[in-house]
Amino acid sequence: MKLPQSVEDLTKLVERHGPDAVAKQFRKPPIPSSLLREASQSSPSKSVWIFLARYMLTPSSVLEEMARQNADFPVSVLVVLAQNPRTPPTELSVLLHHPEAEVHAAVAANPNLPARDMAALLDQGNALVARALASNPSLKLNAQARLAAYGDPATRVALTQNKALHPDLWVALSSDPSPIVRFTLAAASHAPDDLLPFWADSDREEIQLALLSRSSLSEKLLKALLLSPHASVRQAAAEKLTLGDVEMLRLSQVDCVDERRVMAARTDVPAAIQHQLALDDSIEVREALAMNEAIWPEVAEFFVSGEDEEACLALLNNPAMPEALYVELAWQNKPRIIAALASNDRTPVEVLQYLVNERLSPEAIFHLAACQKKAVWMRGDLADSLANTVSPSLRCLAAHAQALSLQQRNLLKDDPAPRVKVAAYETTPDRTSPDEMSMPVSDKISACLAQLQNLIFKTPGEDDESVA
Repeated sequence: MKLPQSVEDLTKLVERHGPDAVAKQFRKPPIPSSLLREASQSSPSKSVWIFLARYMLTPSSVLEEMARQNADFPVSVLVVLAQNPRTPPTELSVLLHHPEAEVHAAVAANPNLPARDMAALLDQGNALVARALASNPSLKLNAQARLAAYGDPATRVALTQNKALHPDLWVALSSDPSPIVRFTLAAASHAPDDLLPFWADSDREEIQLALLSRSSLSEKLLKALLLSPHASVRQAAAEKLTLGDVEMLRLSQVDCVDERRVMAARTDVPAAIQHQLALDDSIEVREALAMNEAIWPEVAEFFVSGEDEEACLALLNNPAMPEALYVELAWQNKPRIIAALASNDRTPVEVLQYLVNERLSPEAIFHLAACQKKAVWMRGDLADSLANTVSPSLRCLAAHAQALSLQQRNLLKDDPAPRVKVAAYETTPDRTSPDEMSMPVSDKISACLAQLQNLIFKTPGEDDESVA
């Protein structure tokens, strides 16, 4: 924007860019006072009047004239005029005679307003005016105290943002009945530093959370907030603080399950605290610890040896689970754990062989088939028996077994299920196995097949193909 040389230039700029933009643009170099006076006498548009009322370098004589003739101007112009720091105090008093409360509120916020006028505005009892007055940095202690005592919550919130708020009122408002007032008070960046420790120890949740909303707090204050009786405060403080062993121990003993769960999931929790958390009454806490990749081997062993089923199931989802524990879990003979072992890609093959070939576990066989695993190591007599089942999933599992008899493999090559047929052709038979002729089905295998049938038909809402 070029500096206007005429009223016409100024009008075009204001209409094109708006009063605010033009007022900000021409602080330096300033628009000549003579041009501004000429504009005020040329019957300008409303936008130009707003510009003249807002512009910091508008001659005071122009502002005075506008204030005295306030009945000729719309409220939007008078509000801007009342906010202009260059509007003389006497003219601010004149604007108070205007009937609109919006104009009075704009006057009330002007720091140049005489004290007697502030007192008069207090007596009006208008909530809009009181809120504007509460933000006035020239407001004296008596007026601040009246607003703190009798103003509505919105007025008291505005008072907390007043940078000239008296120190006594900082303390008084700390006990304000409104939590919003207390929060905004403690969150104010201009709050006295010596009040921060008092607020941190106050045990008022909204005040402590307001402190934590600040961009920076000292370590001393954060540790004080860590002792709060409120879980929300402790959790927020813990996120901002580098916790030592003492702090972690304290947070692992609080009543809030969520906090203990968070502690159990931390990778820097010492072994002693992990041992304590492993005894926690909450399943959620023990599961979080079991899934912690920084779990100590002794703690993982404790879960397994103690047969904590929920923790053991969570432990199977932990990549850091010691490999030796897979065997111990298989020995427990718990259906849910066996199912998880069979479904887990990290379970060692030796453990699966034990569950299938030695234990003949129906749960292990069922979930291997459901997960479409290839048990190439399956014993021949079991594979032959599975090849005769009605389940395509189980027949496919059998077809992948290298020890499957030639007779059964030939039958599966003509299986109605395409994936069974493909598996029978793809798998290379193990010619070292004595399975050229079908072997008799043992009682144990018969029992296993019966349980497999039960597992298949207990699967609700799924046909056999979907189980696979």
